[in-house]
Amino acid sequence: MWMHCLFCNHWWKFHTGESHVTQDGELTGEIFIVTKNGITYTLDSVVVSAIPEDLAVEHVEKKRRQRERESQQLQFEIDGLTAAVEIAQAEEGGLWKILQADEADSQKATIWRLAYNKTQSITNELEKLQAELQHLMSSEFFFDGLPSGISTGRTDAEGRFSLVIPRQGRYAIAAQGPRNTFRDVEPEWFVWVSLDGETSKQLALTNENVLAVRPDLLPPVPADSDSAHTIS
Repeated sequence: MWMHCLFCNHWWKFHTGESHVTQDGELTGEIFIVTKNGITYTLDSVVVSAIPEDLAVEHVEKKRRQRERESQQLQFEIDGLTAAVEIAQAEEGGLWKILQADEADSQKATIWRLAYNKTQSITNELEKLQAELQHLMSSEFFFDGLPSGISTGRTDAEGRFSLVIPRQGRYAIAAQGPRNTFRDVEPEWFVWVSLDGETSKQLALTNENVLAVRPDLLPPVPADSDSAHTIS
């Protein structure tokens, strides 16, 4: 039997009599990436969690609403800073031409330097907001604040893992490998699994079902939800 603590957001398992003999099963699997040139890389030390369906759906709905709200605000600020950069660059360019005509004038050089620093400051802030928006629109965003799983494991040197989960019910299998390791793959998975009453099943997490390639694997949002939209 599993119990969820609302305070620490963890799951605890205990047995009552002989019930545990038939309630739980085993999910085994492996994590690997196949590159375009056919080389297979197994991913070790990757944490794999099984999250109950209701918690997974609630988390994704929350993140979708957050993405929609924050992306609109960020885009508004980005548009404003983009216009400000263009104005600052134009002012800086004009002052630079004036300075080139009289490079010995220290006052003109100081005025141009102030304009240059202003342009750089606005540009840095713009790049910061663009990076925030990029993260917000990435699959990695959905792993922020991910609920604890009822079962958690870690891949071994061969990329293999094993989880004990109930034989009934559906679970989101979440795993996040090292980023910036593969040029064309973001190693993040959010895959639905159910043992369907069986004692065991196998699951392969590869570049064929990473979240960026299969956003449809995310829990669906109810049709009447204001946050219902396709995740990219």
